[in-house]
Amino acid sequence: MKKLWSAIKRKWRHFWREDELDGSVYHLSQSDKRNLRYGAFMACMVTVGLSSFVIAVSNIRVSRENSEGMEAVMKTIATYLGSATQDEYDEIAKTIRNDLVFSQYGQEIENCIQYIPNTAETCRICTVDFPSQIYLVCTNTGQPYELDLFEKEENPNEGEYNGTSMSFGYDEVSGSSLHITKTPGNMRGNVTVQRERGIVSVQRMKSLFCDDCIRKMLEAVKNQLVEEFVIFDAGQKKFYPVDDGEMRIGDYTLQIGYDDGKYEIEIEYAKEQ
Repeated sequence: MKKLWSAIKRKWRHFWREDELDGSVYHLSQSDKRNLRYGAFMACMVTVGLSSFVIAVSNIRVSRENSEGMEAVMKTIATYLGSATQDEYDEIAKTIRNDLVFSQYGQEIENCIQYIPNTAETCRICTVDFPSQIYLVCTNTGQPYELDLFEKEENPNEGEYNGTSMSFGYDEVSGSSLHITKTPGNMRGNVTVQRERGIVSVQRMKSLFCDDCIRKMLEAVKNQLVEEFVIFDAGQKKFYPVDDGEMRIGDYTLQIGYDDGKYEIEIEYAKEQ
């Protein structure tokens, strides 16, 4: 132990000996080595300090910009509400939603899903065994409206199908209404969707559907005019927007078009016999 301690002391004295004026030394002196180590250490510390300063300044700037942006949004909302008459509140709510909320957050679907707690005991979509193929689902009420003209086990070529059936639906959140008419004898049906405010309540959806279904529905109606209704393929568990054009789901063809301020969905039985 004594020998080990003596060796350590010799090494330590040799490291710290002053040899900068020793002409017999042909390599870097101990003093030069210490200066290089000290210089490298100080350069690293300066680099770390500058980086920390730049990051701190950037964070302060971003926080200030966010605060100013939020303050501007709140002042705009306060101005809208403070100058509104009783009859203008619905229109102002739509303006705030479209011009402020969506422009501020870019219609980020994940934000809608993760920041609002889900209170649905059971999902209206993925936990149900649907007897028909096609449904028109209201995102605000969770109500599925059956669009099939015939039951799955029915053969349209057998038996007589006389008469016309009608059903109605209404969404109090968006003020939208729909009227469904079916004439199985002609193998045709019609859906009329009359829209008013066009509002989707994510809070309502969180009490009706699971987050996975909400994500799929919001993705389907993203950048679409009609947001409060989606077409649901019960067989494939897929959602489609109510948009101009033609689509084939199961045994039916859907022709969607805009006419005189409302959407019309023409249903035709198109199964090959």
